[in-house]
Amino acid sequence: MHELPTAGTGHNDAIRKKIDGAVSKRNLSRAANNTKWDELIHHFREREDWWPSYRYKAVTGFISGWDVEWLYHLPFPFALVEWFDIGLKEPEPSKGMLLPRACIDHTEEIAALVRKLGLAFEVRGDVLRIWGYLPKTYDDFPPA
Repeated sequence: MHELPTAGTGHNDAIRKKIDGAVSKRNLSRAANNTKWDELIHHFREREDWWPSYRYKAVTGFISGWDVEWLYHLPFPFALVEWFDIGLKEPEPSKGMLLPRACIDHTEEIAALVRKLGLAFEVRGDVLRIWGYLPKTYDDFPPA
């Protein structure tokens, strides 16, 4: 059986040097580790009903677009993740073209999971942000 990538996948000397340089230059300190990231990834990969959307900012400054694929599209290695946003709302199935589409709010469930994993996070609007590094940055985060 083919194994899925983990939080440390893709970590080599060149990547490590690039990450360490960006972290050092910005005086960041690590707030998450591969074990915690792997537990988060595993939780969402095990879901069968819904995968939340996510995006991330790399310590190098790159901000990804939103994605929902939790198998291979994640930001490997996770050591480069400055913050990781998770969308908290799931659209309900349509009840007709003329009726507004309702959403299922997963805030409590996802916040409880992230709290249990011991990750630094904050919720604003319909987004939960996990910080991979401190100090916290609020760029492109919904207003409080």
